[in-house]
Amino acid sequence: MSQTAKTGTWSGRGLWRYRADLAVRGEPVTLGEGATPIVPYEKFLLKLESISPTGSFKDRGAATAITAARSAGARIVVEDSSGNAGTAIAAYAAAAGLRARIFAPDDIVASKARAIQVLGAELVKISGPRSAVTEAALMAARDAYDVGHARDDTFLEGTKTIAYELFEELGDELHDIVTPVGQGTVLIGLAMGFADLVAAGRMARAPKLHGVQSDACAPLVRGAAIGRPAPVVRQPSIADGIRIPEPTRAERSYAAVRYSGGRWIAVPDDAIEQAWRQAATVGLLIEPTSAAAIVGAHVLHLPPGAVLIITGSGLKAIERY
Repeated sequence: MSQTAKTGTWSGRGLWRYRADLAVRGEPVTLGEGATPIVPYEKFLLKLESISPTGSFKDRGAATAITAARSAGARIVVEDSSGNAGTAIAAYAAAAGLRARIFAPDDIVASKARAIQVLGAELVKISGPRSAVTEAALMAARDAYDVGHARDDTFLEGTKTIAYELFEELGDELHDIVTPVGQGTVLIGLAMGFADLVAAGRMARAPKLHGVQSDACAPLVRGAAIGRPAPVVRQPSIADGIRIPEPTRAERSYAAVRYSGGRWIAVPDDAIEQAWRQAATVGLLIEPTSAAAIVGAHVLHLPPGAVLIITGSGLKAIERY
């Protein structure tokens, strides 16, 4: 079924179904991303980004970012990542015939590090604070094309398609959406997508967007009252995908939650682990980071039908079960 979009027609399947509403130039680079399912779990609905080509929602942003990079004539792309974004960029760069150099913390999860290498990218591990990883990537970007998911807005063009898919499937039934937040690429993308739909008159109002972080690293939650991230000391967390002490688009993350009427919540690591393991008992292999959304929805006492974004696959953490 086709549906009239803001600037054209939605047709086909997957992320590029929404091409008319994506500010991305070039012939699409695709591995079949998008069109992820929604499944019931407890009283909630799970959006399973975990079944994406490389196992996380980052494939959406990688598809649009790499498409733009290739169109711009890039030959080498750089990214800094704790794992999922690096894996996605490595995969889509390979699909586009580009070289990729991925900068990562030296304590990157081993399975994610190996995936980046298997996909043909150069993996550069950086010791020290997370900011040192970003600084190394920015230095490398002087001689390459920067597709960093925390900086490149074409990456957000991919993640906003999650909002379009939720609208098409649930429509007016959408009322609350919960997502884990590190750099905020899902949260900001959702806000962008729903803003498009409201501006086009296709939704009366956007659903409430709720951001969840781990107590182990919650700069956005701790600083929500003053509108800027609070200083935190980076420490181990089972939710490694959102262990970002200095998120770079904080003001946009705060705006996404504030304008939608949502809330911020930090949840304990032990509760995240319990929810992660519980999901596996009913057949759901999800990444530990994703389980933060489940815990957050319960703590916030959200009503039935709230949508939880399952950001990554449990296969990335299978050795940790």
